[in-house]
Amino acid sequence: MMADALMNLLLGIGAVGVFLTSYTTAVYLLKRPKRRLLLSDSFWRFWTKAVGKEEEEEWDHLLRKAGRPFGWGKAEWTFLQWLFGGSLLFIIVLWTLFRGNGTFPYLTFCIVPSLGYWLPHLLLKGWAGYREELLSTDIARFTNRYLNLLENQVPPYTALVKAARPTRLLKQYIPSLSEWNKDRFAALEAFKRQLGVDDGIMLVSNLRTIEQLSAHQMSLTMQRLEWAVDNRREFRHRKKIKSLGIGYSVIVYPAFYIGLIVAMFPWYKLLTELLSKYLL
Repeated sequence: MMADALMNLLLGIGAVGVFLTSYTTAVYLLKRPKRRLLLSDSFWRFWTKAVGKEEEEEWDHLLRKAGRPFGWGKAEWTFLQWLFGGSLLFIIVLWTLFRGNGTFPYLTFCIVPSLGYWLPHLLLKGWAGYREELLSTDIARFTNRYLNLLENQVPPYTALVKAARPTRLLKQYIPSLSEWNKDRFAALEAFKRQLGVDDGIMLVSNLRTIEQLSAHQMSLTMQRLEWAVDNRREFRHRKKIKSLGIGYSVIVYPAFYIGLIVAMFPWYKLLTELLSKYLL
């Protein structure tokens, strides 16, 4: 008994080690500009071509909204998904072979690798939503401060930097002074591309034209921008609450009714026995 427990403990530690090694190796290889250590250039070209056969707008939108973490594209994230799923599959097969109890965990064999495959995508999607929420809050704060600075005759780039200083995430994407002096519109285009969210597109569109407006038009334009950003954030919150309600009804209600049926079954059985005994 003690030997079986020790074997299970060692297998568990080994499984965790294999998983962490696979994850670390994947991150290291995918962060390298030239993947020549274990992934040959020919293999990576084949993989990129195979994954990129169909241009998926959903993937592009998700990567833009997430800010392209690690500089990865669809090929890297898809490779990480297959690596996670394959590693968990290998761990389960290895665990089953070493345990040798004669039963194969078919349910675990199907569910755990599937969860491992979708885990990177779910993490990317969660980060994209969190980042979009942060940028939306930052843009709403930035708008009012930027307008006040412009009304006080502060130069545009200085106003841009000072207005973004208290923000959490927006300040990381402000173009440098050399980029701004070289080509202002190219710097704003790069700023919009780095933000990658719809609120950022509206912000940059207003920044391009606001200096040519009068003081009243400038104030009205920025107020409309702030109102639009706030409305979009409230819409996302309502949508999230609605999805949580649907998920609650799908998960909780069936479990409640099943529990109710199980709890009522003995009483129902007793009632039918009494009816059949005294009334029939």
